[in-house]
Amino acid sequence: MNIPGKKYIPFKKYLRKPLVLGRKYKYLKGLKHQDNFRLRNSLKNLHKPTVINLNANDICNSKCTMCNIWQQKQDFEVTPEQLEEILNDELYSDVTGVGITGGEPTLREDLPALYEACCKKLPSLVGLSIITNAIREKDVIDRIHQVIEVCKRYQKKFSIMVSLDGYGKVHDSVRGREGNFESALKVINHFRNTTDIGVAIGCTISKVNVWDVDELLDFLREENIYGRFRVAEFIKRLYNDDRGEVIRIFNEEERYHLMCFFKKLELTFEKNNTYRRTYRSIINILGGGERMIGCPYQDSGIVLNSRGELHYCAPKSNKIGNGLETSSLNIYQNNLDERQRILDEECQNCIHDYHASITYREAWLEEKKKFWQKTISLENIHRASYFKWPLKFLKSKFPRRNNTYKVLITGWYGTETVGDKAILGQIVDHYKHIHPDVEFYISSMHPFVTEKTVKELRVEANILATDDIEFSLACAYCDETVMGGGPLMGIDALSTPLWAFKVASMFKKKTVVFGCGIGPLKKKEHIEATKEILSLSSEIKVRDNHSQEFGEQLSGRKDIVNIGDPARSYVQKLDSEITVQKEGNVLACFLREWTTEYKGDNSTQEFLLIRDKFEKHLASYIRDLCSQQQLTPVFYPMHTFVVGNDDREFNRNFVKKYLSDLDCKIHRYNASVRSTVEAMKASSLNLCMRFHSVLFAHTLNTNFIAIDYTNGGKIKGYLTDHNATDRMISLYDLASDIKQPTPF
Repeated sequence: MNIPGKKYIPFKKYLRKPLVLGRKYKYLKGLKHQDNFRLRNSLKNLHKPTVINLNANDICNSKCTMCNIWQQKQDFEVTPEQLEEILNDELYSDVTGVGITGGEPTLREDLPALYEACCKKLPSLVGLSIITNAIREKDVIDRIHQVIEVCKRYQKKFSIMVSLDGYGKVHDSVRGREGNFESALKVINHFRNTTDIGVAIGCTISKVNVWDVDELLDFLREENIYGRFRVAEFIKRLYNDDRGEVIRIFNEEERYHLMCFFKKLELTFEKNNTYRRTYRSIINILGGGERMIGCPYQDSGIVLNSRGELHYCAPKSNKIGNGLETSSLNIYQNNLDERQRILDEECQNCIHDYHASITYREAWLEEKKKFWQKTISLENIHRASYFKWPLKFLKSKFPRRNNTYKVLITGWYGTETVGDKAILGQIVDHYKHIHPDVEFYISSMHPFVTEKTVKELRVEANILATDDIEFSLACAYCDETVMGGGPLMGIDALSTPLWAFKVASMFKKKTVVFGCGIGPLKKKEHIEATKEILSLSSEIKVRDNHSQEFGEQLSGRKDIVNIGDPARSYVQKLDSEITVQKEGNVLACFLREWTTEYKGDNSTQEFLLIRDKFEKHLASYIRDLCSQQQLTPVFYPMHTFVVGNDDREFNRNFVKKYLSDLDCKIHRYNASVRSTVEAMKASSLNLCMRFHSVLFAHTLNTNFIAIDYTNGGKIKGYLTDHNATDRMISLYDLASDIKQPTPF
């Protein structure tokens, strides 16, 4: 990305001239502080707005839980002629877009005339839009068709957004109108099927529907409907200052759930980079940070309500004048104290989903992230020695308390499963036992995930983003760097522990592989990276016999020790602390999606056919177990983050597809080590598919069945090491008519 106002320095020059690194960061850090200057400068050099948020009315026929506008009584509303009079003002000469909202705009019979007034009086207008609740579907369809004809006549673009805050009855409950989901769906499908107009849904998330957004997203994907999601905000024009019991009042679990959800939207659903930036900003605010993305109402937007009154922004602005009484341009220019107040008091914490072009702060963060991602990639990691001098120069930036032993734990953190959490808990316990005064640093690909993990484990640790210089400083100056759990396997993320070990070795620090598996490894670059990690290790402790043998084969070393999986010791500790009662006759299912990395020598098409057959047979197997033993199936996740495949998504789809007629329960919440142990101990039978669910169930001495989806890999290896293969059924045994591939 080219940063405004500065010549871009190519990546290769960073590697040839390490001194440039410091200069670049000094420059980028300076840009971070220019945003406020830019906004305050806009108060002196005003730009005419390019966007109008036009409120057609101040009444509504819904009873939304996060809004009080429906309590308003109809009063004065500008006529189309009066709107033309207002829009004649010079202030609106540069407007390119108008969004008409309410209240509920389709309650106005003269709605098409409002659109015509905009088309006639705004010389720069390009497009218009509408947001509707679609409660009175016939009226909504009729009104919007009339609007479409107006826009076509004036050759203006037009788009529709229908409010949809949940699937089925959830939406009806949020909106306070029974049958609203069905009416909204009819409006959506009508315009999708009969016009080429863009139709999207808009979902507003409050305390009421926070746990229901995933099901709505599943529905949108299934129906191929595009949608955008926002967090409910206190908005003056909605009269909702007293709705604090549902707006932005999320507890810790709900906030974390939403952060994971918006990350899923960013990575797997939203294609537009501007909206992705909006979602990243929302995640940052939910995590306790400030708004990152800009807003058009800071310098290029205006709100015009149904009385002709002007506001600088929709959520937070007080009224600044009336366009029917005074020139809009004069109002806009002469009330800058209100805009200053909004900038000072409101903008940094506003979570509303408005978006603008990239800010200097975003550019700084994005450039820094891209730099480090490229630097520590497998392709460039051999250049690590180039950074020895810059890291020495920056030593003072790394905090140090006297007499503390600093341990950096690296690996796949930031995408951790419950098993990874247990491994981390045991590594921390191990080093606490060895060193009376120890300080932990944990590298993370998605820091907010690991911050939640350490809270669950009640661990004090400094979380470092892998795409930040702080990670490299920790590698250089921590006393010991640990590759903590998880397998050294064939993924590009091997670059993270390899970078950590290369930098730590460069600074003569201890490096330890702690409780890892090794393999599967197929690609040459992954094999070479693993060999180098092993060669740079001061100590190598693996989790099973196969990894010990494979590690010796790769490295030629004979000092590799099998210490078992660290998660086992941590689960044993929790087992002694937790007492639960059996919850009736429960079949606790710990399943996961069977992904293409396990296809072996099958083609992708063959693999997908096998997977479909396996899932059908698995569903039949669950039915048989429940019927024979009078059990109720309950589906629990071992992983609840989009990177690595959220088990809850698989569980929802699996039950919907194969077991919808059974009384199934699906655990919807974040999975922790403690909650997983409690669920396993309380159940009558555990059906385990994820590797660490097998380890947990065996360690807790529960009644369990293990499904070996790895075809003789880590699950069979673990059960063989513990003489428990009688508890195992192969995925291919479940579907015995399927050709079995070569082992992974």
